[in-house]
Amino acid sequence: MNATEPNSPERLFTADEVAQRLGVSERWVRDHATRRSPRLPVVKLGSLLRFCPADVDAFVSRQRDDHSGTSRRN
Repeated sequence: MNATEPNSPERLFTADEVAQRLGVSERWVRDHATRRSPRLPVVKLGSLLRFCPADVDAFVSRQRDDHSGTSRRN
């Protein structure tokens, strides 16, 4: 089964792929994923870090600032 078939699991991103997508360094991604209170959800596979595309998109949405003066929801 591959990732394009219906009901197949989404392919997880590497830290480097997330970094490229967000325009930041891989170190930044790892830092935000491994904090005591991580801001970027991560899937740990042993020593490997992998990221769900939907989690990355949700992280980006939470960072949007509409300049309304109201606080963002978490």
